[in-house]
Amino acid sequence: MPKVQVKTKVQAESRREFLREKPEVSLFMACCGMVQEMRCLACALDGGRISRKTFLSRSDAVLGQLIEMVCATERFDVLLPVMDYGQFSPFFWRWFNWWEDYMKGLSPAQLDHIHRLAQKGLPGLNEYRPKGDWLRYRHTPAFTVVVSWG
Repeated sequence: MPKVQVKTKVQAESRREFLREKPEVSLFMACCGMVQEMRCLACALDGGRISRKTFLSRSDAVLGQLIEMVCATERFDVLLPVMDYGQFSPFFWRWFNWWEDYMKGLSPAQLDHIHRLAQKGLPGLNEYRPKGDWLRYRHTPAFTVVVSWG
């Protein structure tokens, strides 16, 4: 049993360190992966490939992690990024959409290069940041979760 507790403490500390110290692009990539997972779950639910129960279970786990990541965007001046459980502020969505649109315009080789720089904590990541600022960017949510019980 002690091994489990030690591993959990190490994972929690590692996650806190990530949220506190990793560069902006790393936090975006983590958020983006979870947003994509939420999109896939919503699509699977809408397409009848998973049940509501399965959707709720899986999405709850993803949302819990996403909320933690989104809260960390305050480091980058995103004000009140989480409004309620699973509800993210227009400020967060502006920041997220700004980054996502920028990343969509990059080649696979550029994305791979950024990913390697971020993983290894190498200098040069600030060269790969969208131009301008996100404050007036569109605030359309990247996903919406609506589960009907009818």
